[in-house]
Amino acid sequence: MKTKKLMIRVDAKYQKEIFERVIKIYGGLSASSILKIPYSSLRAYKNLYFKSVPKNLIDKLVCLKIVLKEELDKKIIEVFENDKQIKKCLDFGREKRKENIIKMKEEMPSFKDIVTEDNLDFERWFSKYIFLLEAGFRKIDIKSKKNFLSLKYVNFTRHGFKEFEVRIPKKFKINSEFNYFFGLWCGDRAGGKRFGITNKNKEINKFTESFLKKNYQNVEKILTIHPDVKEPTINYDKKFVIENSKKGWVLSVHSNNGILTSFFYFLQSNLEEFLKISKHKSAFFAGLFDAEGNVSLYNKSFRWACKNERLIDIYSKFLKAMDLYDGYDGGCIISKDKEKFYNKIFPYLKHSKKINNTKFLCRGEGYLIKEFLDILRFLKESPKKTSKEISKGLKKKKSYFELKLLSDFGFIIYEDYPYKFKITQKGLKSLGD
Repeated sequence: MKTKKLMIRVDAKYQKEIFERVIKIYGGLSASSILKIPYSSLRAYKNLYFKSVPKNLIDKLVCLKIVLKEELDKKIIEVFENDKQIKKCLDFGREKRKENIIKMKEEMPSFKDIVTEDNLDFERWFSKYIFLLEAGFRKIDIKSKKNFLSLKYVNFTRHGFKEFEVRIPKKFKINSEFNYFFGLWCGDRAGGKRFGITNKNKEINKFTESFLKKNYQNVEKILTIHPDVKEPTINYDKKFVIENSKKGWVLSVHSNNGILTSFFYFLQSNLEEFLKISKHKSAFFAGLFDAEGNVSLYNKSFRWACKNERLIDIYSKFLKAMDLYDGYDGGCIISKDKEKFYNKIFPYLKHSKKINNTKFLCRGEGYLIKEFLDILRFLKESPKKTSKEISKGLKKKKSYFELKLLSDFGFIIYEDYPYKFKITQKGLKSLGD
């Protein structure tokens, strides 16, 4: 258990007097050795650089009869715990800084103030945000280039103060590429001050790297992996091996750019206004789908996972306007209109598996997932089987949804009642036969 360190504050003149006494009697260096404190600290106590004295040091002075107990009791102003005093000072400083930041945030530009034609004016936003950066602890050096700002500043990290040098475009074009990345970022952004995406999909990671480089970012790739998982064949700059319940891996593709991260948080806080003026909403929701969506082959629907109430309301509002909203089930926003999803969202998707499953659900095209292939292989070897017989043969509880989809797209046919299924030429072809 950590011992509490008591501090004593005495009358300033008295503090100066007692340390002058000990130096006069023993000499500076000898007194420092006897008291077991640095000579610089001894002088600091004498010259009142330190406004309080540790109790154990006062106790030593009492033992040496430099200080008389009766005399000391009359001079004590305050006895306190050092940790509590430090916390009190820090809390006061944090509160003052919080008040200053709140005041500065009130002066930040509104979203409409940074929109010029089809661009987001980062430079205009930054002209206000810079005061937050310089709020008492950082000084930033800015150089304006033709298309970007070059920024140098010092920030505090878990390893201490570190100097950062970053570049950021003066303006961002609000095109389909930006919208897709913004949607992706809203769903799978990297943590902390890292600006980028955390994902496993190679197409998404490749796009992210390209997008960052186009926007003057120095890209870093960090692999986070469970010790029991086989390492994927991918390029990365750093690796962190950690224990986690999912026992998987993920790649963070990002730049170390806290300023750009703050800008995107500003955009997300104004998401409704952003989507109102954007001409590329489909690309945004495609990026969000690649990050947080899934194709439900069994329920014949498309689902955006979301638990944030504010974002649910915004996403739902705009998906309804796009005729892509059929409800919220407590965890996902659901869309069942296959044609509208295929025409509006599908063209912007990059995630290979989600592209494939969308093509299959909407057109019966693409490769079949394992569950469907297992059924086709079973029917190839054992034709004219009922749903119950197929499930029993595959050791599954039921196969209704898989059979319905395979039938809808002509991979199998059925006859008689109860229905007996058999594989078609299209089904055999999908097996490579």
